[in-house]
Amino acid sequence: MEAEGQAELADDDLSLSVKNSLVSEGSSKSSYPSSFKPNDKEYPYAGIPRVVIETEYRQVINDRETEIPAKLQIWGENESESEIMDLTIRGRGNTSWTDVPKKSYKIEFEKKQSVLGMPKDKDWALIANYYDKSLMRNFISYRLSAALGAYYAPRCEFAELYLNGKYLGVYLLTETIKIGKNRVNIPKDDYSYIVEVDGKYKTGEQVVFSDVLKNNTKGKPFRIHDPKNASEAALNTIQNHIQNFENFLKTIKSGKKNDIEDWIDVEESVKHYWVQELAKNPDAEFYTSVYFSWIKGELIRMGPVWDFDLAFGNHVNTNINLSDGWHLRTKYWNDYLFKSDEYIKSVNQFWNLKRDEFGAVLDSIDAKRAFLSKAAKNNFKRWNVLKNTSIDLWKGKAFSSYDDALSNLKNWLSKRIQWIDSEVKK
Repeated sequence: MEAEGQAELADDDLSLSVKNSLVSEGSSKSSYPSSFKPNDKEYPYAGIPRVVIETEYRQVINDRETEIPAKLQIWGENESESEIMDLTIRGRGNTSWTDVPKKSYKIEFEKKQSVLGMPKDKDWALIANYYDKSLMRNFISYRLSAALGAYYAPRCEFAELYLNGKYLGVYLLTETIKIGKNRVNIPKDDYSYIVEVDGKYKTGEQVVFSDVLKNNTKGKPFRIHDPKNASEAALNTIQNHIQNFENFLKTIKSGKKNDIEDWIDVEESVKHYWVQELAKNPDAEFYTSVYFSWIKGELIRMGPVWDFDLAFGNHVNTNINLSDGWHLRTKYWNDYLFKSDEYIKSVNQFWNLKRDEFGAVLDSIDAKRAFLSKAAKNNFKRWNVLKNTSIDLWKGKAFSSYDDALSNLKNWLSKRIQWIDSEVKK
């Protein structure tokens, strides 16, 4: 039996013995096993899809840069539910890659594929949600964003992951943020951008800086996801626009007409704000994982929302974990937008207009509870962190059961909604 809570993939090093065993399992000179059927003796079928991935010769995924050839097949209880598909796989994430044993992965199919009923594309993420013992925080946030009518919210579905014959637990198979017909639907050209405020950017990535609102040597880093390999002219264009927008933000004053709608799509900004504020998402503090899109000559559109595993009272910071209090109104761009009476009015009106959608998040937790209960049992058998926090690097809360973890999330959210109701003017 595998040691609980420990990463086991290092045992599968690329060796001649592994190659020989794979050849013997399948056809001659095969670098993959003859069957992708998961061995579920220890972790029985739990009623949700099973994603089975085999890397070529069972190579180990050691980093976030090396794209390793692999094949993937979806399985139900006793039968495959998809063809075997070709792809590459690599690691993904920041602290979720470096600091925890349950890793997240980025996969790219050889050709566009529909997976678990979601629209065809090549690029997907397998999100581990190791820090989130409800396993639901990202799921409910993306679904809420979609329900509020955001111009794009990542689609996602739950699955159990088997990698190179080993059970790795419950994952969220999620669309990645990119330009595409079924993703961020903007032109794919030199002057249509997807941008992330990203204080964790890596050397070699496309980054521009603005020091208008942040008084230090380089200023606030904005990572350019699209266009890829942008020209110097394209990078200068987006940098200048960010700086011009931030200079405008500094002119906003209470009691005057500020013309915010000339710069930013106010409706999309409000939708983005409310998903993040409801969750008290620490990753929405304009340090990392805050996205917007912009087409030259048009308005900035905030979103899509991303990364909620430490939200909804799941942080180590006691103040962030409180269900009351505004969290994001003084953060970077928001600090200026909330000086506008008109913007505050739009924010309040939207909460009242969409109050039923916010409340429905509580129902969505209940709806997924039964769906995930058996799979969660497998997951927390594999990763012994539900009751035991001694091996949890985030030192999260201990729960007596998976139902206890979900009740904790639901109780926090219910109190949060009640507090916002008491603060927002009708």
